[in-house]
Amino acid sequence: MTTVSSSRRDRWAPTHALLRCLAVVVLTAPVALLWRRPDLVVLATPFAVVLAWSLATRPERLPGRALALSHGQVREGEQVLAVAEVEPVPGAEVLAAASAPAPFLRGVGPGAARHGRPRDDPHAPEGAGVGTVLDAAGPTVEGRRRLVLGLRPTRWGRRRIGPVQVGAVGAWGSYRWGPVPLDPLTLPVLPQPAAFDSAAPAPHPRGLVGAHRSSRPGEGSEFASLRPFQVGDRLRRIHWPRSTRTGELHVTASYADQDTHVAVLVDAHYDLGTSGGTDGPASSLDRSVRAAAAVCEHFLQQGDRVSLRVLSARTPLTVPTGTGRRHGVRILDTLSRVVPAVAEETDPRRVHLGVGEGTLVVMVSALVSPDALTQAATLAARGLSVVVVDALVDPQQGGVVAALDRDPLARTAWRIRMLERDREIRAIRAQGVAVVPWLGPGSLDVVLRELAHRGRRAGV
Repeated sequence: MTTVSSSRRDRWAPTHALLRCLAVVVLTAPVALLWRRPDLVVLATPFAVVLAWSLATRPERLPGRALALSHGQVREGEQVLAVAEVEPVPGAEVLAAASAPAPFLRGVGPGAARHGRPRDDPHAPEGAGVGTVLDAAGPTVEGRRRLVLGLRPTRWGRRRIGPVQVGAVGAWGSYRWGPVPLDPLTLPVLPQPAAFDSAAPAPHPRGLVGAHRSSRPGEGSEFASLRPFQVGDRLRRIHWPRSTRTGELHVTASYADQDTHVAVLVDAHYDLGTSGGTDGPASSLDRSVRAAAAVCEHFLQQGDRVSLRVLSARTPLTVPTGTGRRHGVRILDTLSRVVPAVAEETDPRRVHLGVGEGTLVVMVSALVSPDALTQAATLAARGLSVVVVDALVDPQQGGVVAALDRDPLARTAWRIRMLERDREIRAIRAQGVAVVPWLGPGSLDVVLRELAHRGRRAGV
């Protein structure tokens, strides 16, 4: 939790309502006494009662306050609750909290969020704030009132929650405290992996842990043959029907299960197009990050070893080789910290990626930066299996052409760059690098089968 320091508004101040009551009483009472107007006394009596009541119940203490989030991290599109805890003080009747607008944060209906069932507000625009109001006399949790704000981040990244403004009002709205800002919090928003599945096996299995069948016998789950018992065989592998028929112990032999090292490279040099979050169009970096997350998740579920490297001048992130669910969360957290930036002084041929023989390299790129293509060609020249996933967003859907409509020269330059890009893709395909468009499930099936078949022929 984060507690804010004292500020200029961190005090109980009279409101305009109290000042109006005071003005009516001060101005009406002398006139009623001097001109003997009992009707004015009758009219001023309610204001005098409210004034006396407000002065008698004026809050004396300042409420304690803190801000916390219901989740340490969420995925884009999921909902999170910002909980502002305010200590109720005598004399305070209404507590309120509101969050400041922020990009890629959509407010959730306060009525549903207060009961723990957040619901999207259809009238809340992208980046709109959200607020809630509670009765200070209601039940408390550990001596504090919890004001819950529902938020739904619509894009991956580090989202800033806040500053959240909290305030309170005294009896008859005569005294007001705040609004006092609470320090903003940072919420890691993980990318939502795109829909992806592949029925093709990963080529070049090397390790002894995984779901791919080896060409040599060993500890595994796939049946190979029956053979006589040898010293060191496990008793649970004895095949009793064959042993009783022959009078000699026989055991079942199996093929070893192996895994593949999959190195995923994300080209974050440029971000083309306009990102609308999960509810709108996707930019080229959105597609790249979500595609990389889907590829990593798919191979991790198969038991393969996966590593990640982000090619960016601002966030050159690296995740070493690993397996398991926790490693997948680590990869998603790394992808959420990607910031696009061009590395103008980096020679792609000198970048050491730490990949060895038998590694499957999957590069996800918009193929706009020549550095990414040079890197893919360099890895393929070293004898590695390289697959380049073209994640360039559709120019019409991503807003690239719409952003260039006002400048004819920019449109012409964009067409020339696209022609150069097509020529570069043909050149890299001629060097044996497979380039496939990102189409979701089945995007890599044909390429992976061809690589596996090529690896078997090389082994023969």
